[in-house]
Amino acid sequence: MALHPEEPSLSAIDCLLGAERSSLEDLYREFHAHPELSGQEEWTSRRLASALESAGCMVTRGIGGFGVVGLMQNGQGPVILLRADMDALPVREETGLPYTSTITMDDPQGRTVAVMHACGHDLHMTALVGAARVLGALRDKWNGTLVLIGQPSEEMVSGAARMIGDGLYSRFPRPDAALAFHVAPELPSGTI
Repeated sequence: MALHPEEPSLSAIDCLLGAERSSLEDLYREFHAHPELSGQEEWTSRRLASALESAGCMVTRGIGGFGVVGLMQNGQGPVILLRADMDALPVREETGLPYTSTITMDDPQGRTVAVMHACGHDLHMTALVGAARVLGALRDKWNGTLVLIGQPSEEMVSGAARMIGDGLYSRFPRPDAALAFHVAPELPSGTI
């Protein structure tokens, strides 16, 4: 994205994030309580697509299975891709939180297993939606195209290849830069 000379201040971004905080926390809890295994992210895909549409993105669903692509186009400029994983792990949650996952699903071997967002993909998706909301509110401060990806099947190491095979870079703008992150609970808060 090309920033305008009057680039938004960190305090302006903090203010926007503060206004979204409660809603984003609710979305996080919703994602956390409804995990789905790799290749089965049907509900997750629908919910992420809906949240990106509400943030002002043009959304395409079903890319390489349950992949989601949201576009936020804002004039001429670079294309930036932001990626979030969507799948969960076959892990029983024992946190006792009010939004604890009680979901079970059949794994690829046909066994019924407990499912949990034990790897932080619930946070990945929430951060993606938060970025879309904030950048949508700051459209007067940047030019370019934002491509927001919800990638399925990261844990099975197959979702990215399926999305690319389904035309990710031919059907949508090819990025000049791509950003993704992962959470690490052992790092201090605020560390990047």
